[in-house]
Amino acid sequence: MKIAFINDSVERLGVEYISAVLKANGHQVKLFVDPQLFDDENISVKWLSSIFDYKKRLISELKAYKPDLIGISVVTDFYQWACTIARMAKQEMGCPIIFGGIHPTSVPERVIKNDFVDMVCVGEGEYPMLELANSLEKGEIDYSIKNIWFKKDGKIIQNEIRHLIEDLDSLPMPDKELYYSASPHFSQCYYIMTSRGCQYNCSYCCHSYLKGLYKDKGRYIRSRSVKNVIRELNIAKQKYSFRNIRFFDESLGSNNEWLRGFSTEYKRSIGLPFICYMHPDHVTSETLKYLKDAGCHEIEIGVQSGVEKIRRELLNRNMSNKAIGKALSLIKGKKISVITDNIFGLPGEVQSDAIDLALFYNRNRVSRIYFFWLRFYPKIAITEWARENMKMPISEYERIMEGNNGRPFSCGGDMGGKDLIRLQLLFFILPFFSEFIFKVIIKSKIYRIIPIVYGPGILAMLTSLFSSSVNDKIIHKRFILHYAYSINRLLRKV
Repeated sequence: MKIAFINDSVERLGVEYISAVLKANGHQVKLFVDPQLFDDENISVKWLSSIFDYKKRLISELKAYKPDLIGISVVTDFYQWACTIARMAKQEMGCPIIFGGIHPTSVPERVIKNDFVDMVCVGEGEYPMLELANSLEKGEIDYSIKNIWFKKDGKIIQNEIRHLIEDLDSLPMPDKELYYSASPHFSQCYYIMTSRGCQYNCSYCCHSYLKGLYKDKGRYIRSRSVKNVIRELNIAKQKYSFRNIRFFDESLGSNNEWLRGFSTEYKRSIGLPFICYMHPDHVTSETLKYLKDAGCHEIEIGVQSGVEKIRRELLNRNMSNKAIGKALSLIKGKKISVITDNIFGLPGEVQSDAIDLALFYNRNRVSRIYFFWLRFYPKIAITEWARENMKMPISEYERIMEGNNGRPFSCGGDMGGKDLIRLQLLFFILPFFSEFIFKVIIKSKIYRIIPIVYGPGILAMLTSLFSSSVNDKIIHKRFILHYAYSINRLLRKV
């Protein structure tokens, strides 16, 4: 069987694992990447994206490959892109198309109604995809494969969810070559996960939905053994030349016993600097000692809001500002760089809350402050809360379910307009001033006379150029290589 995966501009670890399972069982797999130039997760300039549009060329390359099955892993932000390219593929080829990933997993009943989607994979896809490929190879589709929804004779077959893969060590090593051979920017930093699942239920996160989907279907939080993780990284070190590693676990410090063993083995066998996520609750002197000894040089943690009540009651993150400040202090005390994630536009937040958060960061300096607009995604807890408690219009809810939520929710916080842009400026300029000077800027409200020349997105990009964050440097390098390689490839084929 020849399987083709159509991919956006982002590396998908799930696709790498699915590809590894398929190849281990004798199937051919090839990745077709749409570089999404000037319309990716970092930058959007519509007139430039139309000039450098790669979709028609990708479909031409896809036709030359002659796949027996096309798979697309879809996140909500790129769902409309996936629909566009799948529609084009269906018009040019007759082979079946399957959608998987978090968006189809959340709303399979909507996704499968598209005439260009033949099947939907709900949840983990490694073994459902293998069973599907084996079935197609035999010439008779098995319509009973768990996790997959099918169309048959005008009806939709909704198969049940199978148990979660509990022994992650049983999976083959992810197929990194699938991405690294497609574009050199993917290999600039090694992406890895040592676990699946999360112990928390943050309302804005997909885990708030997935935990219910997988109820009574096995252990939700699963970890690979230290030996298995080190084996993957040793193999990768021998094959590829990368200088940084990024762990995408929800919180790498959640298991002290595992972390202790990992620290020793990683330092002895790998020895490369790495970045990871941590939940503030897991930041202790002990966990930081293990991470620092191993080679961690940057930690990203979620603050999200400076208002404790909003964090607790709306976001389901029950932690005090004092505890967050202590976590930041402990990390910096180990001379580890800190990045914080924050959400703008939360219901109930007012301008004074943003100012208080700026003062909090003035007292608790970090390497980089990331801001994201509140976005509502299908089936997650905060979306359902907003529908019930904020009288979210049906039309707005439908747009979210259909992946058309391209802008922040219009009924978000009470901040808005130019005042909001000026408040965001506070966080962008903070690193360039001393604590005293910045406090004067806030107290005297000098920031209110700042002219609005650029939007906050552009300012965020500009300030990132002067950031000391290792993650920013990796993003910049990936970005430059991605665009240079993709534009050159397009020009060479004109």
